[in-house]
Amino acid sequence: MPLGHRSKPKRRLLIAAIVGGVLVTSFPFVVVGGLLAKTNWDEWQHCRGYTQFNAAQWNDPALSAEPTYVRLCMVDDLLAKYLLLGRPQKGVIELLGQPEPQNGFAGYDMVYMLGPERKFISIDYEWLVIKLDAAGHVSDAAIETD
Repeated sequence: MPLGHRSKPKRRLLIAAIVGGVLVTSFPFVVVGGLLAKTNWDEWQHCRGYTQFNAAQWNDPALSAEPTYVRLCMVDDLLAKYLLLGRPQKGVIELLGQPEPQNGFAGYDMVYMLGPERKFISIDYEWLVIKLDAAGHVSDAAIETD
């Protein structure tokens, strides 16, 4: 019997052992990752109906805090459709309400808390940060994490 013929079953067993080992060692990560993804998905279901910017809902304390965080749901629409650049500070306050009293972001003049960062595992918060020019008009608006 040729030598190559006997080595094929050994090669198949070796491949099966490697694949089985990879599956066994990665199984806990797949299970934990799946549970985290489902939890994250369930948490973000609250955004339904709140993805379009609405100033009244943005400024509603019950909706802008935990567990709804409508600001986080609306901020992308806000930045895309509501021109903030060039708007005077007074116009921003009329639209978004008073900014947070504490500004932990150097170089920004106004900050608005949005909610937990929108990542697979969120450990930080997202903030809308706004920089004003010397005339008091918005020169930059972005989303930052703390």
